[in-house]
Amino acid sequence: MLSIDFDLAEQYARFPKVKVEEVQKIVAWVHDQPHMPNLSEAEVLLFYFACKCSTEVTKQVIDKNLTCHTHIEELFSNLNVQSQEIQRIINVTAFVPLPTLTPEGYRVFLVKLLDFDPSNYNFAERAKLDLLFLDIFIRKDGLQKGYLVVFDQAGATLRHLSRVNVMVLKKAFYYFQEALPIRLKGVHFINVVPFLDKFLALCTPFMKKELFDIFHFHNKLEDFFQYVPLELLPKDYGGSEAGIKQLYERSCGMIIGKHQEIIEHEKLYRIDEKLRPGKPKNAADLFGTEGNFKKLDID
Repeated sequence: MLSIDFDLAEQYARFPKVKVEEVQKIVAWVHDQPHMPNLSEAEVLLFYFACKCSTEVTKQVIDKNLTCHTHIEELFSNLNVQSQEIQRIINVTAFVPLPTLTPEGYRVFLVKLLDFDPSNYNFAERAKLDLLFLDIFIRKDGLQKGYLVVFDQAGATLRHLSRVNVMVLKKAFYYFQEALPIRLKGVHFINVVPFLDKFLALCTPFMKKELFDIFHFHNKLEDFFQYVPLELLPKDYGGSEAGIKQLYERSCGMIIGKHQEIIEHEKLYRIDEKLRPGKPKNAADLFGTEGNFKKLDID
């Protein structure tokens, strides 16, 4: 499965309120579940921290995460990063973690179109690649107090919006809200498009109120700087960091370098529904209910 690139002892030292014994109890619980793969202590720690150190919520979110990876084929299958489909979409949109944390200690992800031609935009493949990157990056980044996601809408058109598969969008929102092991602190939109109402009309049916409440739309970059200071941004925006393309090349290199690891992860990071205690689950079970396992962290 995907390797952990952070030091476990260092993470416990950084966050002394995290109870080592509770994390290890959850590891033992995971190993006792016949339908789950054996997750490492470091992987369990990521979930435990994201779930605000609630043991029961952590157990449920781990199951939810693995179940999504098993049943949402559009987002978690065919993860060959050397395939033509993924190589093509890599050149369309950048997904960039900024090197420096905000003053609050938050990691920032910047998402921006590189190719403005809507005919080259494949929403499902882009969502798949972004979630794969997140899976890899959080295993490198370790525990963070929070994450901000920034969408630069420059170059986006109604034709881009028309290429969004609504069912894939629904599944992506479900995974993002219910099963992703990060503490999400804010979602920011800059260079806001004039058809914002249509964009929101597409998204809001799949969003919990807690998520919508941390959406921020900035008509002026100056307003955005109170959340992400200018000096933390790439030089494309007048900041002090390297350019977007240079930063993005680092991200792509990290993904491509784990090609074989990703292939193995896709096979192993799955639920064996035949062994699940009780009734096996399928995709209909995931999307027939709202789900209430993981609460968004918006403190």
